[in-house]
Amino acid sequence: MLAKLPACGDNAGDRVFTSAELTMLYDLANVIIPPDDTPGGAELGAIAFIEALVTAYDHDPPMIYAGGPFSDRAGASDDGFANFIELDRVSDAAWRLDTASIKQQLVAGLAAARALGISDPAKLYDALDADFQALLFELVTEAAWAAPEYGGNPNLAGWAMIHFEGDSLPMGYSQWNGSGYDERGDAPMSTPNPSDPEPLTDDVRQVIMEVVAVLGGQTFP
Repeated sequence: MLAKLPACGDNAGDRVFTSAELTMLYDLANVIIPPDDTPGGAELGAIAFIEALVTAYDHDPPMIYAGGPFSDRAGASDDGFANFIELDRVSDAAWRLDTASIKQQLVAGLAAARALGISDPAKLYDALDADFQALLFELVTEAAWAAPEYGGNPNLAGWAMIHFEGDSLPMGYSQWNGSGYDERGDAPMSTPNPSDPEPLTDDVRQVIMEVVAVLGGQTFP
């Protein structure tokens, strides 16, 4: 990602964002999911995910809904998720509006953020318009934990962070041996996984609470 950023010049950049916008997105993504002993939001593919979404219609079919029925992560011979599906007429019209709107919101929001003149990324994020904050939060968290075919979650790093095993089909979690089912040793059905239970860290708990709040859910002590 860093290699992609031009050294200077606001007019230099890639096909979607200028270099200054890319740098700001990178910094803000790492505010939303801070890097420590695990990757931050930027390293979890936020930029690639966002760019894939706003340029979805540069491809035919558009890169909106991954196909299937399986990826190649659990025994399938090829990655069906990499084959995006055709949209029906209504979905196509709605997504064209959505992707254009998201791009416009990002460009306008980043311009407003730059106008604030705040160099500290955390303070800048706190000063952003609430709607723009919510949009960034949604996009960065989706990037981190969506299937990697959508551009984020590189090398399944996001799933590893939250101990999510990912899509398990067609292999599944148990196999029929002729007389009964053999469970997977790393993900048994009848007992906790070998790595469970693992206490949540304060950082992980905070991220979960923020995701719940953004989605309109309730939190309890």
